Amino acid sequence: MKNLIRTAAFLVFVCLYTVRAVAQIDPHFSQYYAHPLWLNPALTGVTDGEYRVSLNAKQQWGTISNSFLTGGASFDMAPVKNLSFGAMVLNQNAGDVNYNHLSALVSGAYRIHFGTIGLNMINFGLQAGILNKSFDPSKITLGSQFDPQTGYDPNFGINESFASSNTLVPDVNAGIMYFDGNPNKSVNIFMGASAAHLTMPVDRFSGANSRIPVRFTAHGGARVRASELLDIVPNALVMYQGNTNEVSLGAYAQLNVNPSSNILFGGNYRVKDAAIAFVGLQLRNMVFGLSYDVNTSSFSRASNS
Repeated sequence: MKNLIRTAAFLVFVCLYTVRAVAQIDPHFSQYYAHPLWLNPALTGVTDGEYRVSLNAKQQWGTISNSFLTGGASFDMAPVKNLSFGAMVLNQNAGDVNYNHLSALVSGAYRIHFGTIGLNMINFGLQAGILNKSFDPSKITLGSQFDPQTGYDPNFGINESFASSNTLVPDVNAGIMYFDGNPNKSVNIFMGASAAHLTMPVDRFSGANSRIPVRFTAHGGARVRASELLDIVPNALVMYQGNTNEVSLGAYAQLNVNPSSNILFGGNYRVKDAAIAFVGLQLRNMVFGLSYDVNTSSFSRASNS
């Protein structure tokens, strides 16, 4: 059962997020499983330890000046049987105008056991918090600030008005997840679904009447025990948000070196976007991972990746 919970919590999705730069709304990590509370609130408390701490960092399109820098942190625990709690923060910064996206949420989840011996489980999760988006309009440079004779003059106005340069709105997410925790099976299935931005907060950056669309996510996979030393986890994810959709496929392998350490490796393909290589190492109760995205879209000419 511990192996399954570890699989569902840590490697539930070695998958991808197919997001074009022009359509991107929500910040993201290539290693979704490493930031579980963002992926699905129902993953709150899905850990075989007393608590779990996750730390993540990503640099996107590093060859481009002031590219996306994303950081995330989460904490969750299950102090009461079948009831768990947690919190998460995700922050992204990009551009010369210091665009910043901050999401801070608290989580709660409830677990139901069923089946002949109670090893089949369904988790229901709920999150609530705030979403803050901001930028510095004083750092915007436009063509209206250039004089044909003298060049750039910051005293010239930019001839643009903004409804807001700093917004703070409430945010609510929910999710559900099923996993088969029978340790005697050679194949254990897991699947889940979540919906983010259920209140569809107003997005004043896009206009007074614009709202952030709900992000729907469906995911699933299986832990296949290939041998006493090797587990293989194929998985898939589909995500929809507004007019954007993502489809992801991937697999990872867990090589059980000894009871206290495992080697992890795998690959993913973000459809029409990128191929991702992943390696990781588990030492007792700590897991370290590193991934690299190779851009396969037309944007690769600009990102050199």
